[in-house]
Amino acid sequence: MRAAVLTLLLAASGGVTCITEVLETNRAGHKRFYPDFVYETEEAVARLHKGDPPTPGRNPHAGNTSLPYPDNLQWLLSIFNRGWGLPSSYIDILPNGQVYWATKTYLDIGAFDEYGDHEPLDGIIAIQERALTRYGLNLYDAAVWEIAVSLWGRWDVAQVYERNVLYPSTTGPAGTKDGMPGGIVNIRADADDFQYGVTKVSGSALKTVTYAGNVTHFTQDANGDPSKTGVKEGPGALYYRMIGPRYQMVDPLNGHFAGAWKYPWPNYDETTKWNTYGLIHFNDWKPITGENVWSAMMGPIQSLGLSTNNNMSAGLCGAPQRRPALPCTWEDYEHIPAAIQQGITVLPGLEALQSIPGSLYHCPWGSKIFPPDPEEGENVSNENNFSAYASLTMLYEVLVNYTGCSSSSGVSSSSDPLLAYGCTTTKKLLDGLDKFFDDASILSTKGQMPDGMQVVPQGGHINGSGYFPVPINSVAGLAVDCQTWGLSVLGMKRMDTNWGAGTSYKIWQAAKKYAGFYKGSVLAGVGYTDLTNLNTSQPVPQNDIWSAEWTFGAINMCQKLAQEYKAAGNDPYYNALMHDAQSMYNEVTKMWPEGLRFPDGSYVYANRRFFIPWGWFSNPISSTCSTGWSVMMDLNFNPFEYWGGNKPPLVTPPHLVKTHTFYKRPMH
Repeated sequence: MRAAVLTLLLAASGGVTCITEVLETNRAGHKRFYPDFVYETEEAVARLHKGDPPTPGRNPHAGNTSLPYPDNLQWLLSIFNRGWGLPSSYIDILPNGQVYWATKTYLDIGAFDEYGDHEPLDGIIAIQERALTRYGLNLYDAAVWEIAVSLWGRWDVAQVYERNVLYPSTTGPAGTKDGMPGGIVNIRADADDFQYGVTKVSGSALKTVTYAGNVTHFTQDANGDPSKTGVKEGPGALYYRMIGPRYQMVDPLNGHFAGAWKYPWPNYDETTKWNTYGLIHFNDWKPITGENVWSAMMGPIQSLGLSTNNNMSAGLCGAPQRRPALPCTWEDYEHIPAAIQQGITVLPGLEALQSIPGSLYHCPWGSKIFPPDPEEGENVSNENNFSAYASLTMLYEVLVNYTGCSSSSGVSSSSDPLLAYGCTTTKKLLDGLDKFFDDASILSTKGQMPDGMQVVPQGGHINGSGYFPVPINSVAGLAVDCQTWGLSVLGMKRMDTNWGAGTSYKIWQAAKKYAGFYKGSVLAGVGYTDLTNLNTSQPVPQNDIWSAEWTFGAINMCQKLAQEYKAAGNDPYYNALMHDAQSMYNEVTKMWPEGLRFPDGSYVYANRRFFIPWGWFSNPISSTCSTGWSVMMDLNFNPFEYWGGNKPPLVTPPHLVKTHTFYKRPMH
């Protein structure tokens, strides 16, 4: 059987075998059920309480497609093989067949709200978490998934998702009308309910764009019914951060209906007056900047580069079924790759969200973010800003290299209005972010942390009076990803030049102290934040949360900074950062519960259940973003740099070498 599988996969890598056969073979050959797998050990239960562009050619980080797929890649392919047309962010069935929601790990802690108060298991927050965990897809997770599968030559699988979900902006254009399956008709925040930026531009009034990939999009009327005919143009609005295959959802514990969802009592949601029976349905209508730049730019552009061997004039543009075929000549919007069109389609929303200081707002007014923020339209997230900077940089480099867009002025020589708009607007957004990053407020105020420590604030609010960052010595002021992603994107040279020699290294030391996860004295990874609450005046370390995804992000940062400090002649910092990166990689890749890897190749989101103060829960279950990051780290690929960068490699841990032939080669 193994030989047969290998033969089929080899054929697939040459483009002979269709995607359906590859996925079906993966489904049949990928072992998922491990009856002897022990999830809840006594220990685990106790724990509860900008340079020249790369030249065309094969990416040096890409996986060897002549080999069978490693387990983490096979797991990522398997979650796309369920008839939904999209992956999901999590799998809540454990490798031993147990349902996570029936374990002691979940039930002992139970459900709770954003303030830590107990929530009934059949409450709205509890049901929404379980249903979205089972069926939902966060668009950032999808972008990480795209990059990971594309690194192993399976960009054809990623393109199925792009062409059928992202480009037409739907998970089911007919909804439930006339007995249809019931997808989400429109996954863009292009309604009047959403108001973007300082001037509160309504979603429907944003600049008109042509949807990517020569697709048609179906609009909705006041009753939510889809239009009878599709349109090829519409407002350049953001996507919702989360989508799902169906509007109607099923709670793993409660089923299709719940009393807590009934209107008018106890659910006072005026937008669902029809729900007198308490139908459980999708309700996460939150267009968040960070998810949008990953899903509309970073994921598709990295995948496109890998699929074309960095020759984006190769291949065909538009829908693959189009006759006659459309070459990618880059002469106008119609003749550029759909992945680049996709990035341009969200620029109007991002442009409207740019603040006067230059940062991007977290979301439009009307997003109803969680936890609630009465000034949500003025909310700023620095993680969003860093993600946007990396993504916009990729888009801008492509436009400069292929369309005659000036790298210095942002002026385009193209006569096509959308290409010219893409060039000037991308440059405008990048210039604003540059201004924001070079302001002293990118670091916390001295005195908020002991010993003169400073880190990057999680964000804050920007209004007519200026920028008001969240103090580090307040709840949710310290976000680990703002340090790891921020330093990965901005780099040591910029941070240390602006704020003093060693600034980048010192930021990492502070992040480790307050949110590192240790096994004795061994650094195993990082969590999300510290333990600061309203009763403390200084941050309090929280060293018992361990996130696989955020740990991989920290590893990536350490390698990136090490590379830069080495080039600057600082060997001690290089050695210390590479030691930290190797230590975290050694530990996170160990098998559960010693590490965060499950026997099916997936990686859990975190080691225990925890409410992350910026609006979501961590659970120790298989995670698409964690597993996707593991693939990128295995291949030494930095997603924040187009083509993956050239950070110094790590040594493959012995426990990984034993699992697959792939790990027996030296890392790039």
